[in-house]
Order: sequence, then C-alpha cells, then structure tokens
Amino acid sequence: MKKALAIFLAFIIGLSMSAQIQNKLLGFTLGSTTKAEVYEKYKDEGRFRENSSEGYSIGNIEFAGHKWDITSFRFYHDRLLSVQFTLIDLATPISLMDASWDSLSLILLDKYGDYNYYSTSEYQIFQDDQTHLALSYTYSGNNKALTLIYSDRALREQKRQAEEDEL
Repeated sequence: MKKALAIFLAFIIGLSMSAQIQNKLLGFTLGSTTKAEVYEKYKDEGRFRENSSEGYSIGNIEFAGHKWDITSFRFYHDRLLSVQFTLIDLATPISLMDASWDSLSLILLDKYGDYNYYSTSEYQIFQDDQTHLALSYTYSGNNKALTLIYSDRALREQKRQAEEDEL
C-alpha cells in the first residue's frame, strides 16, 4: 500500500514539473563526453577550428531550429563543460537575431520556467541539479550577439574552485 501511494505521489508531482534541462546536445552529454569524441565527429567539417587547449568551434551547426554562426565546445579535465551556440550580426541580420531571441526566450520559459533562476531584458538563466542554461542578447565589442549556452554545473563548480584556489 505504501509503495502504491509513493508511486501515485511521484506521478502527480511529475505531472506538475517541467522537463529537466537537457544535458544531451548534438549527440554529446555534458560532463561525460570527451574532447576526442567531439573531435572525431567534427574533424572533417569545413569550419572546424581548435580554439585553444580548452575547445573547438564549428560554424553553421543546426540546433533548436536555428543555424548558428558559431558553436563552441569547451572542456574541463577532458570532459565536455559547455556547448555555446552564437549568432553574430556580422553573419546574421539583426532582424533575424531579434526574432530568434523572442522565439527562444518564449520556448525556454515555457519548457524550463520552473527552473528560472534569473532574467532581464538581455539574459535568461535556468538551472537544475545538473545543467546551467543561459540565453543572452548583448553587444560583444561593436557587434550584437545572441548566445545560448548549456553547461555542466558540477564541472563549472570544479573549474571555479580550481581558479579560486590559484589566488
């Protein structure tokens, strides 16, 4: 009887919660995919670049119904720390970026509204136990940039702690 009640309550609670923030993107899993796995998938892409010892960038990746100018993969201790999707006004018209901001903003609020952590007219940040998700629409230098970043919270904390320990 107790087990049946627990299952029923879990079902009811599950109905009222939004989906967990996804941590699997483009076939990779934040916090566990290795740098070599990303390299193997994209090494033959025409716009593949190794940015530094921290990661890779690829142009023209499709994700969430958008073709992103730059998609960056960052790693910490050889595990996928974050995936950053960026539109910049040098490659994408501002009118399309405005529409993309409006669309993504509404979709994220609808899908992850229970995980809303912080938002302004230029930022929306969501996080659950595993994933930190940020959508921003800001000026980068003299250019406007729309950025969507998924990152692993545990690795972010490890990296932050290591950088703090360096002080």
